[in-house]
Amino acid sequence: MINHLAIIMDWNRRWAKSKFLPVFAGHKAWADNAKKITKLCDKKWIKYLTLWALSTENLQKRWWDEVEGIIKLVNSIEKYLAEMIEQWLKFQVIWDTTKLPDDSQKILNWVIEKTQNNEWIVLTLALIYWWQDEIIRWIKKFILENKDKHNFEELVESLQPKTFRNYLDTVKLPLPDVIVRTGWDIRHSWFLLYDSDYSEYYYTQEWWPGFDEKELDKVINTFDNSKRNFWK
Repeated sequence: MINHLAIIMDWNRRWAKSKFLPVFAGHKAWADNAKKITKLCDKKWIKYLTLWALSTENLQKRWWDEVEGIIKLVNSIEKYLAEMIEQWLKFQVIWDTTKLPDDSQKILNWVIEKTQNNEWIVLTLALIYWWQDEIIRWIKKFILENKDKHNFEELVESLQPKTFRNYLDTVKLPLPDVIVRTGWDIRHSWFLLYDSDYSEYYYTQEWWPGFDEKELDKVINTFDNSKRNFWK
């Protein structure tokens, strides 16, 4: 049984263009489907769902009006707070949300606070994600917190795998059982790279807006039939 499912939600813009719709329609479809899949995961007893919603490049390389539309979608999450509470859903974010506008940070923090005691299903959004940036932030944090506790040799020696993960944003999550990428691309894009040594990868040609219960069942069946000769 899948406990933690992680998804790279890809090809939203291409989906919109294929239907001769404005690019923003693809992002809207992304948000709508994220809500549907979250409910389906709840139905299928998947406790942890992590969705890569916004990359660093999304903010840096896209036109300002498209970025503005994406930010509005992020802000709209407050509209679903009542449903989250009814669903007993815990909402959280990982990675560097400080790059978001102040009002977006306030909305996200407010929803996180209001749902922090919920424990039935945990929805995590990866926002402003760039794993290399996470490594740099981890190193800076580690050095600042330990610079007065060790000499240099002790500091170096204290760098161990378990220590490393304690400083990552994903420390609050169990290791992912399956990482799904929608669309045609077969690459991991550094997504949850440190945590995915025993994860199953599932690539589907279905674009994210079309990723439905049938596709989710395929992921579950593939995982259930996979041969896993290890304990996490």
